[in-house]
Amino acid sequence: MNKYINFSLLPVLIVLFVYYFFITGDKKVESNQISSQTHWLNTDTVLERHYDSLITPKIDAWFKKLYKNSRFNGNILVAQNGIILYENSYGYADYKRKDTLTLRHRFQIGSVSKQFTAMAVMILHERGLLDYSDSIQKFFPDFPYKGITVYQLLTHRSGLPNYNYFCDFYTDRETTVYNSDVLHLMIDSVPAVYYPPNHGFHYCNTNYALLAAIVEQVSAMPFELFANKEIFNKAGMWNTTIFVKDKHDRIYKSAKGYHYKWLEALHTYQDGVTGDKGVYTTVEDLLRWDKALYENKLIADSSLQKAFEFPQVRKNSIHAYGFGWRLRKCIDGSKIIYHGGWWRGFNALFVRDIKNKVTIVILSNIRTRSFSNSYQELLGIFDTKRLHERMLFEEKMAELKKQKGDSSQVIRLDTKE
Repeated sequence: MNKYINFSLLPVLIVLFVYYFFITGDKKVESNQISSQTHWLNTDTVLERHYDSLITPKIDAWFKKLYKNSRFNGNILVAQNGIILYENSYGYADYKRKDTLTLRHRFQIGSVSKQFTAMAVMILHERGLLDYSDSIQKFFPDFPYKGITVYQLLTHRSGLPNYNYFCDFYTDRETTVYNSDVLHLMIDSVPAVYYPPNHGFHYCNTNYALLAAIVEQVSAMPFELFANKEIFNKAGMWNTTIFVKDKHDRIYKSAKGYHYKWLEALHTYQDGVTGDKGVYTTVEDLLRWDKALYENKLIADSSLQKAFEFPQVRKNSIHAYGFGWRLRKCIDGSKIIYHGGWWRGFNALFVRDIKNKVTIVILSNIRTRSFSNSYQELLGIFDTKRLHERMLFEEKMAELKKQKGDSSQVIRLDTKE
């Protein structure tokens, strides 16, 4: 009888064994692809949603207007007090395959990446591993440009040349360049500076490429790994990563970037440089980042506020640049903290209205600037004073245009990325 029972169970045991082998084997094969998916169920990163009968329809109307006027293609999220009031996707992640976008798709966020580089520097500063007054020579003794500090790199006051341009002259434009290559090119070729250190504000991607190199030097680990360990993981941003060309074959669930008329924007030899760009993320992960800042998950609030200070030389200006953030002083004295980004067909905008605790995330994978100057309309839904400020700004620009004949140069100084 026992032999009969054991024999009858044998087929069941075989089936269970094959099933187990298949499942575990399948997981091993696809582990690199599905690891990020499993984190969507992490209870620490679950986001709250709420439909507001007054506000949500107004946001939806704004979104539809944006699409109608510019054929917007991308994802959008609007939240208040960390609660999602509206999120939506429109268009294609892959136009050729007609693969439609979802909220899980990742976008390259260009210069919005700079705030993560700044956070990495602030983490090291809080741990006493560097100081904002440190010179670049402390980390790279052969660096030929004297008198430039970490603080000046953070606030774009170094006067250094832009690697996006001088790399075209000193490389074959095909071989991938990395942060270390940018550093060595500056040491060996000494491209001309724009102006002496701290002479003025000049937005320059070289500053943040050098900051990423400093983070690597101080932490003794690749910048992308430091960001992943000390920022993304701690903020619950499981669907965020830094792309480094030739180190990563592809990014899981990433949308393709496009120029106008759906011309695919391919990776370039400069995609090996990080710190100034390179972060791929989702609209929801950027909200997790926003919540991590409010909840001081990464550094103390006293350390964080340093990032949002107006530089002493621009105390009387309504616009300034902090540590990886653009700053705008409002009429009521509050601040709008924001940044835009563009790289290889992707566009991004991340806005934080601190007073009203409103967060706006707009990610697009086709080149456009249709939303870069209209976000105040969204803020106006929550606070009518914000919309009034936009009207005053437009009136000021119109007046400048009358006085100078063309205000485009003035506007570019504030919106260049």
